[in-house]
Amino acid sequence: MLRRLRGEVDGYLELGMPEMAEAELAALPARFAAHPLILDGRMAVMMHRKAWTQAVETGLTGCAAAPGQASFFIHTAFCLHEMKRTEEAHLLLISGPASLRQEALFHYNMGCYLSVLGRTEEARGYLSEAFRLDASLRKFARADHDLQVMWPLL
Repeated sequence: MLRRLRGEVDGYLELGMPEMAEAELAALPARFAAHPLILDGRMAVMMHRKAWTQAVETGLTGCAAAPGQASFFIHTAFCLHEMKRTEEAHLLLISGPASLRQEALFHYNMGCYLSVLGRTEEARGYLSEAFRLDASLRKFARADHDLQVMWPLL
């Protein structure tokens, strides 16, 4: 039931209908409110609405409730970065589960955060690993403003 609901939330967000996604989540019994799938769905809606502060709060709850779920760390760090709290984003992301290191998005985001923080040599290492894991990310990197100082190196 919860997986189906989470899929419906994603579907509504893809269609640009966050109010319908919120209605689906609001209709759930209260006992499911702290379930990681529901927290993830709520966070997705908040991110869609660019409600960064609320998304960070929900994401941190998700990090505590499901410390092995990499997506909470990736998404919460992204929200922190959007709030210009890039050092916090970096620290949160590196504190995540070991499984994160196998994900291209972890390495890409670390590269972005370190680039913004002026740590370009470290950023380059993370970006190299991101591109090795997912070559398609190179196309995004060339237009990513977080990586602007690195564009000549990409």
